Amino acid sequence: MSDIGRYSVKQSGNLGLGQGGFNSITDTALNTGNWVAFKAVHGDAIIASSTSATGDNLPASMTLSEGDVVYGDFTAVTLSSGKILAYIG
Repeated sequence: MSDIGRYSVKQSGNLGLGQGGFNSITDTALNTGNWVAFKAVHGDAIIASSTSATGDNLPASMTLSEGDVVYGDFTAVTLSSGKILAYIG
């Protein structure tokens, strides 16, 4: 968690509101980027694997129910099924 203080309070709030934008991920390919949260939309999503800049990867085959949000410092994600919004940060 070496970069935990890289955002100001205002910037952190803006990230939480999605003001940094997002990527819509619907495929089962490896997707890379810099994201602060994943949200399942249009049904459940199964995250096959993820990579975190801090090493706090999500458990393999983690299911997010529709509307669920998981926060972290993600640099890669692969879905098994479903659709997520990956919030840029």
